[in-house]
Amino acid sequence: MWWVRGEAARARHRERAAIFASAVGQPRHILDSVRRSLLVVILLAITPIASASMLQGVLQLRRASEEAQHRLLQGAIAGAGSQQNIFASAENVLQALKNVQAVRSAGADCAATLYGATLSLPFVSNIALIGPDGRVSCSALAAPGLDLSSQNWWRDVLKSKSFIVSARILSPITRQDILAATLPLYSQNGTFEGAIALSIDAAWLDNLLKRETPLSDGVAAVLAENGTELVSNAPGISRRLFADRAAVRGGGSLEEAKDEAGRSWTFATAPLDRQGLRVAFAKPTDQLFAWTTLHVAVSFVLPVVMVLFTIIAIWLATDRIVLQWLLYLRRVTAVYAQGHYGFRPSRMGDAPSEFRVLGNAIEDMALAVRERDGKLREALAEKTALVREIHHRIKNSLQVVVSLLSLYGSGIPQGPDRRRFEQLRTRVNTLAVVHRILFEANEGSEVRLRELLRELGALLEGSADRNVMVIVDAEDVTLSTDLAVPLALMLSEIVMALGASKGRHPVRIALHCAAENGLIVLRVEVAEPLGDRLAEGNSDLAHGFARQMGGSISTEECPTGARVTVRFPPRQTRRPA
Repeated sequence: MWWVRGEAARARHRERAAIFASAVGQPRHILDSVRRSLLVVILLAITPIASASMLQGVLQLRRASEEAQHRLLQGAIAGAGSQQNIFASAENVLQALKNVQAVRSAGADCAATLYGATLSLPFVSNIALIGPDGRVSCSALAAPGLDLSSQNWWRDVLKSKSFIVSARILSPITRQDILAATLPLYSQNGTFEGAIALSIDAAWLDNLLKRETPLSDGVAAVLAENGTELVSNAPGISRRLFADRAAVRGGGSLEEAKDEAGRSWTFATAPLDRQGLRVAFAKPTDQLFAWTTLHVAVSFVLPVVMVLFTIIAIWLATDRIVLQWLLYLRRVTAVYAQGHYGFRPSRMGDAPSEFRVLGNAIEDMALAVRERDGKLREALAEKTALVREIHHRIKNSLQVVVSLLSLYGSGIPQGPDRRRFEQLRTRVNTLAVVHRILFEANEGSEVRLRELLRELGALLEGSADRNVMVIVDAEDVTLSTDLAVPLALMLSEIVMALGASKGRHPVRIALHCAAENGLIVLRVEVAEPLGDRLAEGNSDLAHGFARQMGGSISTEECPTGARVTVRFPPRQTRRPA
């Protein structure tokens, strides 16, 4: 049965396409359609919901960005807490050693004191007293006289008056990566007297950061003020991620970078409390925004999907609920238009209530039209019968008149009076023939022109003053009954005028009639010269009957004789008064 339903659906589609392709079904504007109007209304109704969903997605993305930044900053600060404590401890130790006279004066107990302090600090590899000229005066490890004046970090010490921490450098004594934590020494009058430097083991800080912030949690690094990396739990990755010094020093927003494998990372930076140091913390972007991306995508995709499903639902629902029954009602009205008023729309029982009401209204209208049509048909049949009876009685009366004229005309001698009397009898007989044809016509409002011309030709052959032969060649054109009488009288006047000349030879008259350019053209051809017998003053009756029909008469001479042409419309036209 599925192919039957499919064929029915295709037939409905073809019918609907044919209706919409017609002039009546062409839309006058873009919203001149049930489907389009419903689509526009529903789309306008769901636009606020879709806009709110998209706005919620944007706000959620912004909120997720703020939360991600907050988590990164918290992770960065938490991971760098121990580093900050190490630097604070180093500063406190240097402050304490600054006040030890044996250390300050580089006395005999200076190296022992510094060595003891080194042993008490697990993250310290060496402590040294450096003179104002940059040479080591005293050290926990044997390095007296070592010149450090060419080191970049020493130049920074000369410019500073507080505790500073250098970038990662290679220790000239231990040959390991260290951070030089230095406290400048000044006299009471402000004279620079040197500095106390503490070597912080960079590897020890890296391991500490790795223990407190594993790589699975993210990449953490402590950076100098200029963006140079000091400590990291994953140096190979952090150097790549935090290579952009401007992004690292900027802070306050999320930044994105890629590692050597092409994986995207999102990081944030925050300042520490000391020495302009900054801490950076990075996590993979896909982990940081995994659910956020999904939620935002759903916030944007869901309205689009909702709109698509709405369009499809309205399209199918309109076809199923509205257009299907409109097409059925159109077929019902087409059946009623053909006169089958007994048809009942049985399928309307499955239609919605509104269409059932409309179907019942159409059925009631068809019944009312059927009753009125029956009454009209009865009235028309009665009228037709009365008209036929009138034509029949007129025909009988005219035949009586013709018989009386023939009876009383037989006593009139040959001459002009007898000829006028015969013409009168021919005119009356013409009227009788016309009413007889009207009485026999099947259609009460139309008459066959070919039949009328043949009957008139047979009548007029014996009514002329000389022997006349009338040949009829006419198309089967219908003529209004209002034109039948003036046409017959006009034709009798023409034939009588053509046969009025005296001659011993019979005259041949050919009648040709056809429809041309919306007019009926009647051509009368006679095989002899016409002269002025049909001129306006000699045959006023013929021209008067032609004007009564809304036409005209024209004559012309031809090699074979003469031709009379009459043109008139097939229907009676009313002339303005």
